This record gives sequence, C-alpha cells and structure tokens, in this order.
Amino acid sequence: MSRAVRPYRGATAEERQADRRARLLSACLDVVGEVGVLGVTVDAVCARAGLTKRYFYETFADRDAALEAVTDDVYGGLHTSIVSALRRAEGDARARAATALEVFAATLDADPRVARLHAEAPGHPRLLARRDAAVEQFADLVLDDVLRLPPDERARARTAAVLVVAGAAHVVTRWLAGAVPLGRVELVDEILRIGTKLLE
Repeated sequence: MSRAVRPYRGATAEERQADRRARLLSACLDVVGEVGVLGVTVDAVCARAGLTKRYFYETFADRDAALEAVTDDVYGGLHTSIVSALRRAEGDARARAATALEVFAATLDADPRVARLHAEAPGHPRLLARRDAAVEQFADLVLDDVLRLPPDERARARTAAVLVVAGAAHVVTRWLAGAVPLGRVELVDEILRIGTKLLE
C-alpha cells in the first residue's frame, strides 16, 4: 500500500517541485545575464536559486538541459505576449506586423538577460536548435496571425516569412548591441519597410 504524501507548509509535493523548477529557471536566466551562456554552471545556478545540487538534478539532467528549458521558456513567453498583443491590435497587416515587432523589440530591450540569451544562443548547438525552432514558430505566426493567409497561399510565402523573422531577430540583436543607430520606432519602421517588400 502506497504511503500518502502530505502537504508541507501548505504545499503539495508537486507544487514544491514546480516552485523549485521556476526558481532554477529564473536563476539560470540571471546567470546568463551576468556571465553569458558559456559561463553558466550548475553551481552558479544553485547558488543563485538557493537550492542544492540534489534539487537541480531532480529537475534537469545537466546544465545544458536547464539552458534549453530556459530558452524554451523565453521564446514561449515571447510568443504568448505577441499573440496576446495581436488579438488586441487593430488595423491592417502592416499594423499587426508593427505590433508584433514592437513587442519583440520592447521585451528584449527591457530585459538584458533575455537579450543576452537570444544573442548568444547561436553559439551553443542545442540552443541554436531551440532558436531555429522558435523562428519557424514565429514564421507561422506571421502567416496566420499577421498576414492571415489562406492555406493555399501559405506555402509560397513561408520561405519569405522565415527570412523576415530570422532577419528581424538578428537586426534587433544588433540594435541592442548599439550597432544600429536608430530609435525603436525607427527600427520597427525600417524592418517593416524591408519585410513588406519580401512578403509581397
């Protein structure tokens, strides 16, 4: 007969596990912001989270697994924020594209940890795969929620959508590094100008 698992301090075992996972993810992102992706260690993440390695390895197989989870969390949050903004947006496809771009640029601009993770992901093979998957997901968002293309037109526009999303992500990264001398509104307008031509 299995032994009943009692709540500890009002929280179930599942709730405590979820809380530890959230703390580890937040700590991992903090460490990325401080020392970069390649500087992340299990010790540093545990110290920042205030948890022992035992809890880390109960949650993640290794450091790279934690980084992958953080990357998925970041891009998943961005996707949710953009979709939410698009549902409230008014106007034509260009206005919707401007909304999506503004959310993306503003999110990275507001959180240096997210910006650094995004910028350094290509230097880590497993995170590059996550970023590539996010580009594909955001390309689908462009086709479905920005352009609102019917199914028979999506295949033709998909390559252009991937090109626009990947290019916009790179330009925003360069802008955050100070390599693109534009304000955020000007940056969004310039990306829109080029992206509109590619998607015509």
